[in-house]
Amino acid sequence: MKRIIFLSLIFVAFGSVLAQPFKKGSDNPQSKNVSASIAQVFTTPVIENMNVYPNPAIDLLKVSFKSNHSGSIEIFLINTIGKRVYNQESTIEIGNNLISIDIRSKAIEPGVYFIQCVADNEVFTRKLIVK
Repeated sequence: MKRIIFLSLIFVAFGSVLAQPFKKGSDNPQSKNVSASIAQVFTTPVIENMNVYPNPAIDLLKVSFKSNHSGSIEIFLINTIGKRVYNQESTIEIGNNLISIDIRSKAIEPGVYFIQCVADNEVFTRKLIVK
């Protein structure tokens, strides 16, 4: 039953695109939207294999990841009630990256947090325990 509903949703979502009349040329706004959607589906993520360690952390926290783009990344530490208690902006390069955060000098209290990395409007989140 779930498969039938899922397939029906796919048909409804893409059926409306296929049912539209086709206009040849660059004046067709629908062709631009479809090609943009397809490009978004097949692009590689900015960050892959994100690791946060040690977890639980005591004084120094490391965030490692592979980046497919160079640019900037924003790192946020968010507590369990959703308040951002720390933020840092760093530059990333294509390939392997390692960012260190001295959580004791930032007066981060022991507890459960979420570390959130934002790069090119993509958000990557991991759970973190600070001792």
